[in-house]
This record gives sequence, C-alpha cells and structure tokens, in this order.
Amino acid sequence: MAFLSPGSHDRNRDWQLLSRQTETSGPDTTRGLLLAFGYPVVEELLARRVRAAQIAGIARLTPFVIIANVINAIVVAPIFLQFLPVSYVAVWLSAIAALLCVTTFKWLRAKRAPIELASRRALSKAVRHATILSSLWAVVPIAAFASGNTAGMWVASCVTTAMICGGGFALATVPQAAFRWVAILFIASTVTLAIGGNVFMWPLFFLLLSFTLVVVGSVTSTGWLFASHFLAEAELKQRGELIALLLNEFEEKDSDWIWEADARGFLRNASDRFLHASGRSKQDLHAHRMVDLAYSLNDSDARTAVGQLEIAVASKEAFRDIVIGVDVNGEERWWSLAARPIIDAKGVFAGYRGVASDITEARRASALVSHLAEHDSLTGIGNRSWFLKQSEQLLKEQNRYGQSSLTLFLIDLDNFKVVNDTSGHPAGDELLRQVAGRFSELGEGRTMLARFGGDEFAAFGSFVCDQSAAVFAEELVNVTRKPFRIGRRDFAIGATIGFAHLGESNDTIDDLMRKADIALYKAKEGGRGRALAFESEMEREVCERRELESDLREAFEYGKLNVEFQPIVDARSGKVVSSEVLVRWLHPARGEVPPDIFIPIAEHAGLILPLGNWVLKKACAAAARCPELESVAVNLSSVQFMDPNLVEHIMAVLTETGFPPERLVLEITESVFLQDFGSASQKLETLRGHGIRIALDDFGTGYSSLSYLRQYKFDKIKIDKSFVDEIGERSDGLAIISAVIALAHNLGLEVTAEGVERQLQVDALRTLGCDTMQGYYFGKPAASPVQITRIKKEDWEDRSPSTAPSHAPERGRLPALQPDPTGDLQADQA
Repeated sequence: MAFLSPGSHDRNRDWQLLSRQTETSGPDTTRGLLLAFGYPVVEELLARRVRAAQIAGIARLTPFVIIANVINAIVVAPIFLQFLPVSYVAVWLSAIAALLCVTTFKWLRAKRAPIELASRRALSKAVRHATILSSLWAVVPIAAFASGNTAGMWVASCVTTAMICGGGFALATVPQAAFRWVAILFIASTVTLAIGGNVFMWPLFFLLLSFTLVVVGSVTSTGWLFASHFLAEAELKQRGELIALLLNEFEEKDSDWIWEADARGFLRNASDRFLHASGRSKQDLHAHRMVDLAYSLNDSDARTAVGQLEIAVASKEAFRDIVIGVDVNGEERWWSLAARPIIDAKGVFAGYRGVASDITEARRASALVSHLAEHDSLTGIGNRSWFLKQSEQLLKEQNRYGQSSLTLFLIDLDNFKVVNDTSGHPAGDELLRQVAGRFSELGEGRTMLARFGGDEFAAFGSFVCDQSAAVFAEELVNVTRKPFRIGRRDFAIGATIGFAHLGESNDTIDDLMRKADIALYKAKEGGRGRALAFESEMEREVCERRELESDLREAFEYGKLNVEFQPIVDARSGKVVSSEVLVRWLHPARGEVPPDIFIPIAEHAGLILPLGNWVLKKACAAAARCPELESVAVNLSSVQFMDPNLVEHIMAVLTETGFPPERLVLEITESVFLQDFGSASQKLETLRGHGIRIALDDFGTGYSSLSYLRQYKFDKIKIDKSFVDEIGERSDGLAIISAVIALAHNLGLEVTAEGVERQLQVDALRTLGCDTMQGYYFGKPAASPVQITRIKKEDWEDRSPSTAPSHAPERGRLPALQPDPTGDLQADQA
C-alpha cells in the first residue's frame, strides 16, 4: 500500500524513522529503492532533484504515449460502436481526448522551461494523472467482455496487454505511477476473465499474472537504477566539494604547506605559508635546497636527520616522515617532510613536490611527556623506571670494557612519617625536595640519583674500591642528619642505607638491587641511621628466613602451633587468679624455634593478625571452661592494635566463645603508642567501655612509660622481668620496683611482677605490696587453664632458691605475642 500510495510517508512516523536510519547506515541498494518510491532517505534538495528527473523521464516519452493513446482510441472506437451506444463511446473518447490535451499542454510547458526541482506534490500529480488514464483504458476490456462481442474482446485483450507493457515501461522512472497503471489494468483484466467465465479463464489469469509480475519487476529495477544513478552522482559531487574544502583548509593552516623543488633540489614556487614558516624572503628561499635549510640548525638530532634527507633525495624516490631541524630567525623549529618525485612528459625526474608540517610544539610536548615519564614530579630527579634503564646501560658499558667498579645504594629516610603526621604532607613534600637537593649536590659527577617513591631513594655510580663506596654511603647518612628548615621549624631525620658492589661477578641490576635491599634490611634491623654493605652471609640469612617464613605459614595453616597458660598468683593468698597465654612452635626439624625469631617473621609475613586472632579465640574458649580463673591475659601486638577493626574482631571472638569481657585482660606495650598515636586513646576507651581490662606490659623499659600513664587509662601495669632479676643483687632495682608499686597504687592500678623465679623475689615483692606475680617459680605453663588452677601454695611456699627453676627458660618454654619497645614482637620471657 505504501508503494501504491504516494506521499503517505509524510504522515507515517515509522517510515520517517526508517528513512533516517537508512540515510545514515543503510546499504546503497535499499536507499536507492526507497528513493525511487519517494521516501526521504536523502536531504530534501537532492530528493527534489530526483523527483524532477523522474518527471522529466516520463516527459521524454510523452509524445510517444500520446500517439499510442490516439492510435488505440482510433482502433477501439469503431469496433465498440458496434455493440455500445454512441453516447457511451463519445463520452469515453471525450475523456481520453481531454486528458491527452492536458498532457500535451504540460509537456509543451515543461519543454519550454525544464523542471530542475520537483516537490512531492508534483510527483503525486503525475501519479494521479497516470491513475486516471489507466482507469479510462480499464473500461475497454470490461465493456468488451461484458457485451460478449468476439471482435471487441480480441481488440480489448490486445489493447490491454499493450497498455500494461507500454505504460509500465513509459512510467518506470516513477514506480508509484507505473504500479498504479499496471495494477488498475491488471484488476480490470482479471474482472473481464471472471465475466467471460470460459474454460480458459484460469490459464489466461496465470499468464496475465506472470506477465504483470515481469513488468512490475522491470519497473522496480528501472526505478532503482534511475535513483541509484543520482545517489552516485550526488556522492561524487559531495566528495569533490569535501576534497576542495580540505585543500582550502590545508592551504590556510599555519603548520602545513606544500613545497616544490627542481631537479637540482632548489626550492621553487614558494607559497606565502612556506615563506612565513621559513622566516626567509622568496629570493633567499629559492636560492636554497631543503637540505641547506636542514643544515641551518646545529643539533645532534638535526644532523642525523640531514643524512636521512640526503639519502632520500639522492635516491629520487618518494619519502615521508623525515623530521629536520631548521633555524628560523634564531628559533629552533622542527619540520616533518613528505614528498613524491615529479616525472615530466619524457619520463625524466624533474624534482619533488611534497608537504611540510611544523611539528615543533608536538615535539616539545613529546619531550615533556618523556621527561615526566622518566623523572619524579616532586623532586625533579629520576624515577625508578629511568634509574633502572640508565643503570642497565652503565652496566653494559662496564662489562664491555671489563670493569667492575659500580656500586648501587638504596636509601630509606628515617622518621619521615613523623614529619607528615605532625606537620602535614606539604611539609613532607618540601622535606623530600630538600633531601633530593642535598643528595644531588653530594653525588654530582659521581652517581645517578633517583627517587623510587615515598621516602625511598637510590644512587648508582662508579667507585674505585669498597672503601670509597662506604665513605660515600656515610656521607649520605651524615647529610641527612643535619636539620632541615621547613617554614619556621627545623626537622632532624636521618637515613639508613644498604649498598652492594658489583665486584667481579656477573651480577645484573636486579641482582644488585636484591643485594642492596638485603643490606638495607639488615641495617634497619641493627637500629637504623647507618650504612651497611652487602655480605654473602646476609643472603644466606635471608634464604633461611624465607624458609622459616614458609614453614611458619604451613605450621599456622595446619594447626602445628600451640597455646599454653602460665599461672599468675595472688601475692597474699598464693591462689592462682589469672593466666597469661603463651604461644609455642615446635619445628619438626629445628626443634623449638625461639620466639624472638619466629615472631618478627610473623609480623613481616603478614601472619600476625590471623595468628593473634587465633590465639585470642583459643584462650577465650579454654578460659570459658575454667570459671576458677578470674581472668586470662592475652598480648596484643602493635600490628594488631593498628587494625581499624580491632574492637569488632575482639567482640566477635567474645560473642562466639561466650567469654565475659570482664574476664579478659589485654596486654600492650608502649610501642603501640609509637605506631598508632592518633587512634590509640579512642580504641582503649572503647575496649574499656565494653568491660575489657587493659594492662601496660614491660613497664619501666621504655623512655616514656610514665607519660603514657598520664595520657591513657590502664587497669594494671606489669613490672618487667629485668627489674625483678635485680632483687637481691642491686639495691637500685628494688627501689625502682618500690616506686613503681607505690605510683600504681596511688593511681588505682593493679601491679603484676613478671619473671619471678626465686623465693627471695617472692618475699621482697610481698613486702613491697605487689598484687600478683608470675614466673617459673609458681609452675610451668600448661596446655589447659584447669591444670594451673590446681597448683597449691604449699607446693612452692617453702621452696629454696636451690630448688627453683634455673634463670634461663627451659626447653619447651612458650612465647607470648607481645611487642618490644621498638615495635617488633618478641616473646615474653617471664
């Protein structure tokens, strides 16, 4: 119906949507077909041109159509007068004549003034004209077959068949009109066959149908070819306009121009754009070759490009993307050249014609990107990527000449975090810039310097011997010890350095990095603020440490670690009132692994959090089954304390095990406050708010324990074993213990003495008013808290020093998870 109803697409949104989609993405076949049927798949101007051409295609055949209609009318009229009234035939002939007159008039007018643009309305008029004419001729077969006149039926059949064929092809440029014409005559012929009702009706109908389909297919193909031709012409025209526009734009751009050179290479036909870019006059420019311009800039990259250009020009072949440097009025400019050879009519080389682009800004941007990619944005020195690349090149040069004087230094700043935390990141950034400045000044001419990130630096240079490298490392350490002035404050930091000498081995940069990192780790382990050279023994220790770390992971994963409980007794009654949880690792090959070895490994390997949670859960579950114990003490490492989810984890364990929070004592050391100063007070208050008691462990070993008693709230303090050991040996130790007990009692704190191993210590601590005691004197740790509650006072009250356990812990002694004042976990030796 859309094909037979011209202009209906104007009122149909779906067809409009289809047309827009086809215009942008549809194949040319579909677009051409839809355009032939009048759908707006192209811009309106082109559609109007196509419609005008369609109408013009019909107009070209109009004289022949008129003649054919006149002849057919002359043939039909006499025969039809034999069986039809004269008035009927006269009316029919009058209608045919009037329509042909109108057609002739329009044809003459179009011939005098050819139509270049046609609207949809004009196309609709042409379709209606064809519809009316075909309807008049459709009367012929119906009238003839209705009358039953044999001569009339034969003439009508011939005329109708000719009209279907001739009209279809005459109107093929406007498929809607052709379809109307053919459809009306086909329907009329079908009606006549039905009226006739003879035995040949169906064969004749199928013959008529096949003939009509052939005409319809031909009309569709002709209309599509006609419209596709206009689409192709329009596309070619559009491309031509686009090319012209691009050429105009190209000529107007500041950074691009066309250049020409003759057979000798001298420039010619220089455009204004070329003259402006070169900064030279036309006379001066025509006296130069492009190679001469390339020689004007004294630069290593430019000299390399000159050679490439000379080779390309000498070969008389096309070239592209050759970048040359040109001096333009004292300014460095860079051009990208591309050209093809000019061959004259005789086939002789006549010069070059090409394009030049000013890429100076792009080159500068690329250089800036490269600089940023290879340098630290904060300090301006090299970054890790640049450092490794330059080190690889330097190492290759040394290997080529058989030298081995290179040394790699890894530098970590000490106390840098304190600057960030106390004065903010801007102060930390300024500090890093000043450090980089001092390092650069110190290593100028001797080493390459880079910042790896954070407060990590690296240096790489050539030194005649290990001693000179060690001296340089000490200089680096010393230069960081001098105060750094930031704003109105002075900051003293320091540095720790590990370095590795190339020696005579075939080490790679990765090997040197690994060795220097090992030395740096050992230097930190030894107390920071120093420089340490790599030694082969260090690598062996690292390998052993890694093996031990792997074994520790396996032991934790497969439940090969154990917890035991050490009794804590009331100093007055001798009753076991509490217990401290200790952890033990019995290695299948190494035997018992000392806690001062495996606890730092657990921290370094990231195992301390799951291990600490496991210990807490085991302790609470066991103590929940022993109501005789008033409390159980579990050590918290500084790493555990820094966990932001610490409180949630502890409360989850207490809920899971059903252990009352009032019976739990958490022991911490002052290293917790050194590493988590900001949130320590809030966490302690939250824990105490839940009923959990807090003990300050190893009291007296840190330099600021008293200050922590003022800043934070505790429930008890534990006197370190080192003071208990001095009872009976040094009077000042006893005095310190007495002062600590008095201070704690004045603050309302309970006091526990650790490491009690002799009767003399028990008596002294009782006399000084100590609340509770723990140590080997009261019994060995046990796997169950129930076992330690069975210890009787009479079992140890009369024990003499000779029968007490030795000063050193026995084999099988279980370490507790607790941090030392430096922040590293160590075992409780009490």
